[in-house]
Amino acid sequence: MNNPSLLINGLKEYGFEPSEKQLWQFERYYEMLVEKNKVMNLTAITEYDEVMLKHFIDSLAVVKIAENNLEISKLLNGNTDSSITEVGNSTKSEQIKLLDLGTGAGFPGLPIKIMFPQLKVTLMDSLNKRIRFLQEVIDELELEDIEAVHARAEEFARKPEYREQYDFVVSRAVARMATLTEFCFSYVKVGGYFLPYKSAGATEEIEEADKAIATLGGKLEKIETITLPQSDIVRTIPVVNKIKATPGKYPRVGKKAETNPI
Repeated sequence: MNNPSLLINGLKEYGFEPSEKQLWQFERYYEMLVEKNKVMNLTAITEYDEVMLKHFIDSLAVVKIAENNLEISKLLNGNTDSSITEVGNSTKSEQIKLLDLGTGAGFPGLPIKIMFPQLKVTLMDSLNKRIRFLQEVIDELELEDIEAVHARAEEFARKPEYREQYDFVVSRAVARMATLTEFCFSYVKVGGYFLPYKSAGATEEIEEADKAIATLGGKLEKIETITLPQSDIVRTIPVVNKIKATPGKYPRVGKKAETNPI
């Protein structure tokens, strides 16, 4: 029988006391992930404790960013200066929106949604079979205010219902920082944040993206380095604030962002 103590203790280090429902949601997500992984390549990590740490706890590293940034903390917790009518854990208007671009098997967006049910979350991926799996998980976990969208980043960034509509854009996608910024930044609203998940030692790669960040309307506020709870694994997350609108020609179509980064 699986022992959830690593997850529980890791979440406690983040300041969470997960409810029974939230623990069940993580457990059921794990079961569905491992089962689906038998017929579809979702993750190379399937051992219980490793999934708890390297997928679930890692996805919630954004919580440590919030501890050091009051504005991000306010957004994550739905505490803004806007007039909001609260309904349970969500709101009727001015709901904080988060996009996970290149979500894959749902990381980091789904664990964030489980722990922050008040957020309105979009999971976006270019592979439709992943999106079908994520929709199954969403339905099974009875999550509300979350959508799984099959889309290419450079195409949906031109749709007005998605472009510059998100308070947060997060991504654990494997791409160089400059390339990832071009794909993601058009979705961030002015005043919002882009929080890509990078590995330890990514500082040089992040600094190389200075031109791309400035061109796309952003400002690198800081680079946070976090050691995951219950481990010696280091995660680097640059905090990029959107200070002005992204020029309409971005993101470029085709593979230009990859082959010829800004």
